[in-house]
Amino acid sequence: MSKLFIRFLFVVMAAVMIVTACGTASVSPTAYVNPATQAKPTLIPETDVPTAEVPATDAPLPTEPAAAPGAISFSADILPILESRCVNCHGGNKTEKRLDLKSYESLMNGSEKGPVLVAGDAANSSLATLISNGKMPRRGPKLTPEQIELIIAWINAGALNN
Repeated sequence: MSKLFIRFLFVVMAAVMIVTACGTASVSPTAYVNPATQAKPTLIPETDVPTAEVPATDAPLPTEPAAAPGAISFSADILPILESRCVNCHGGNKTEKRLDLKSYESLMNGSEKGPVLVAGDAANSSLATLISNGKMPRRGPKLTPEQIELIIAWINAGALNN
């Protein structure tokens, strides 16, 4: 009887394992991701904070203005984006890295490391680079591609205070 009980127990355990393995049918299958081609987390300079949430892109920033100079308004187009995505950390009571994005003047003052944008040259503006590669904002929703394009076009058009 002992051998019969052990065999019965073995069959029950095997059945439980099979049912458990097959019981994941309610979970949607995921595509195979080759670890060799997956984006590696990078570190934000001077902070050692991983940024694996959004893979960086090696695509160059556009250098041609997307709109005619003056067509993009800082107060009507750019400031609302900064207020909705950036001011929580870079404005008000909190100004990380001493970067205040509440106004044109404070934006142009830059951060503790100096200017964050070069008027007319988004490719050499850290603001454009950080939002384009998804490193900023670190918390909260990322900027949409349209918002990023608008900021880059505004910088390339001369970053006017209009």
